[in-house]
Amino acid sequence: MSEAKYVARSSRWSPLMIALHWLCGFLLLVLLAVGWLMVHARYDAAARFDMYQLHKSLGFLALPLFLVRGIVRAMTTSPKSAPMEVWEQRSAKGAHLGLYLLSLISIFSGWLVVSSAIVAVPSRFFDLFVIPNIPGVSVAQFGCAQSLHFISVWGLVALVFLHICAALKHHFVDGDAILTRMLPPTRWSR
Repeated sequence: MSEAKYVARSSRWSPLMIALHWLCGFLLLVLLAVGWLMVHARYDAAARFDMYQLHKSLGFLALPLFLVRGIVRAMTTSPKSAPMEVWEQRSAKGAHLGLYLLSLISIFSGWLVVSSAIVAVPSRFFDLFVIPNIPGVSVAQFGCAQSLHFISVWGLVALVFLHICAALKHHFVDGDAILTRMLPPTRWSR
């Protein structure tokens, strides 16, 4: 009779997952802020152009980062979780899936907006090289691309807000370790 081998699951995410989580979160917030400013702030034409180029560069930086995060997440065992109701577990899984999907949809729809724009302005990745447009995209797709980008970004904003509220609820109301397992190690998260 063979004994079952048990591998102790950590109570925390791996340092790589923690770093990717906060890096993606920070980049997402910067993208949202730059996107808001480039559309709503009063800039002269040159400053507005620079804001659009920065937003596009950050979006193209986000693409591989979010893909790497998704791959690392798929290959990583999640840490031990606090006991939760079934609806909470399903809601958390759905929200996390939504965060990944809407992030990617936002990035690709932004690229589609650039590729279908009436005025073809090259996307210069941090002024180092030009990112090519998506081939085969026409100007007729611009409106749909813009709507998809708008809807996916605001859906993402809503899910990020919900994600933050849920983490704070787990920490301050439930008193569990859901939040601290994703925080960098400190004297409060050990």
